[in-house]
Amino acid sequence: MVSALRSLLAVLAMLATLPILVPAAGAATSIDGARLRLEVVSNGRPPMVQEMVLVRVRGFYTIPIALTKLAVPDMPGFRVLTIGREHWSEAEEDGVQGRGMEQTLALFPQQSGTLTIPPVVQRLTVFDSAGKRVEVAIATAATPLAVAAPSVPAGTWWLPARRLTLTETWSEPPEALAIGRPVRRTVTLEAEGVTDDQLPPPPKLAADGLIVFSEAPERRTVISAEPKGRKGEALRQSLPRPGRLATVEGRDGPIGRIVYSWALRPVSGAPAELPEIAIPWFDTEAGEMRTAILPARTVAFRQAGRSLSDLERDIGLVATPATPASRSPGDFALAALAFLVAAGATTALLGRRLLPAGGPLARLVGKVRDGWARRRAARALRRGDLATAWRLTAGLSGPEDAATLADVERRLFAGGERP
Repeated sequence: MVSALRSLLAVLAMLATLPILVPAAGAATSIDGARLRLEVVSNGRPPMVQEMVLVRVRGFYTIPIALTKLAVPDMPGFRVLTIGREHWSEAEEDGVQGRGMEQTLALFPQQSGTLTIPPVVQRLTVFDSAGKRVEVAIATAATPLAVAAPSVPAGTWWLPARRLTLTETWSEPPEALAIGRPVRRTVTLEAEGVTDDQLPPPPKLAADGLIVFSEAPERRTVISAEPKGRKGEALRQSLPRPGRLATVEGRDGPIGRIVYSWALRPVSGAPAELPEIAIPWFDTEAGEMRTAILPARTVAFRQAGRSLSDLERDIGLVATPATPASRSPGDFALAALAFLVAAGATTALLGRRLLPAGGPLARLVGKVRDGWARRRAARALRRGDLATAWRLTAGLSGPEDAATLADVERRLFAGGERP
């Protein structure tokens, strides 16, 4: 009770020493017991166009404040982002104890030359010497800022950032695809100190032997706010409040992110070489140009079993010379069987009048049938199956067939009867 009474008397004594405050038509840079200033965080050089410039608005107060509102004005020549929330804490300046306030702004100059940061106004509701509430306004001083123009080649995307990462993922190993399986490539670009609309459009992705489908990029910006503490009021103040942009912990400033995606499908069995992806950017902390690179990639089928070219030849998509060296016996058997099945179906549907004896189609079918029998007889001879070779050769009428049949009969029936 005694301590509470002493605190009340101290407040009354302080109020008695305050001047009578009246509403002001304009904002002063300071009043007795309250002042506001603006500090530009510098890298030791003039910022470039579109480079993030951090600005700290700091206030110091030794008078009781009932209400406060910080008003950030329109700033011609700048894009403005408010970083985090106002942070209030105990403070000391010039040996005087009081309350301190800090608000961080991110400015993005849109043109070179000398720009002016206009005053930031803070409206306060304070108590006068009579204990009545009075509204006053204090403001920062107008601050000039020299902005440099970027020196990059024409056509280069200008991207000033504090940090940049470029990564990629594949839905399948690109160098060992299964036949008929497309692959999805995803490239993620994340930059610190920029918004997502400052990030470049998707790079061109093309290669011979590949069909490439480009998808719409996904863009996102979050606001990174440097935590001011983890106890009591500091923890409460660091919590993000709902807004258009999400808030995360980290260094002050926005973090821009863009995801590029492509679906790729090979159209031949030959490997395809995708070119490297190179993103030039300006390192604002080092003050120099850099390039983020993803190396070139090879997209190819894994060779397990029959290749894509083999399958294309089997189904007739690729024409090859009909020589013994280019086709195996199984290929000829498959082609002859397919032809005979088609001819038989045609005969059943349209009648046998399409295959008159001695007609062209009948002669063609006979040649295919005889060729198939000769290949089967040759395979039977190679494995020593004379009975099968005799049955297949006996129905053939070519000049070479008679000699083959005689040889088979001599070996098969010498000293025995025909089966």
